[in-house]
Amino acid sequence: MTAPILVATLDTRGPAASLGTLTRAVRAAEAAGFDAVLIDDRAAGARGRFETTTLTAALAAVTEHIGLITAPLPADQAPYHVARITASLDHLAHGRTGWLAATDATDPEGRTGELIDVVRGLWDSFDDDAFVHDRADGLYWRLPAVHQLDHQGRHFDVAGPLNVARPPQGHPVVAVTGPALAAAADLVLLDEAADAASVKQQAPHAKVLLPLPGPAAELPADSPADGFTVALTGSDDPVLAALASRPGRPDRTPAATLRERLGLARPESRHALTTA
Repeated sequence: MTAPILVATLDTRGPAASLGTLTRAVRAAEAAGFDAVLIDDRAAGARGRFETTTLTAALAAVTEHIGLITAPLPADQAPYHVARITASLDHLAHGRTGWLAATDATDPEGRTGELIDVVRGLWDSFDDDAFVHDRADGLYWRLPAVHQLDHQGRHFDVAGPLNVARPPQGHPVVAVTGPALAAAADLVLLDEAADAASVKQQAPHAKVLLPLPGPAAELPADSPADGFTVALTGSDDPVLAALASRPGRPDRTPAATLRERLGLARPESRHALTTA
């Protein structure tokens, strides 16, 4: 495997966590060639100082290339609010964001799967060229390029449309943990290598990551996954220097979006597909 995807996991709830220490850690990961960082406030037994999406917005302003994947929003958050927050973050970061939509190994009631589908539908509320900002003609957007969702499902009834323009990536990168929702995701974070083959069959479009199994200087060449997650303790974590100096680790050419960096296609709007 060449140029494996590297995603850092960063605990934002530690006693030493401050905007300064977290900024330095994410910048150090960016300099070491990481593709993204998972901004997670779910650590047990610690009180966090920051709400995750607010922290993501702050880090977007002080980084250039690294992707920023936001850990789950509250489980009772309505799909409209999830879509609006994640779309806004993608605009703020110029297309460098992702959303960890599911952290449970299973989705027995189908709620999370439906949530992902509704949020994707809301992201498609506006066509890419909907906003024209024509002051002379008094035209802000093209009305035919605005779409109602009118979703009625088991868990959610959402009319739409979203009041935010389509995100730069079309859809921010959707990540999940475990194989249950792999088909609905772009990025699948697994704990067990044994699950990688089945996830690849279930979701051939998705990228699959496993925890780094050994020293950072020895990225496995025979992994069944597309890359690795690496837990970082801070900007002085030895793993950063080991990865930055690893022979054969190709320099990452800065990509415009996180999707491009991960090798994921930009999705067409569901409305473009039905009207083409």
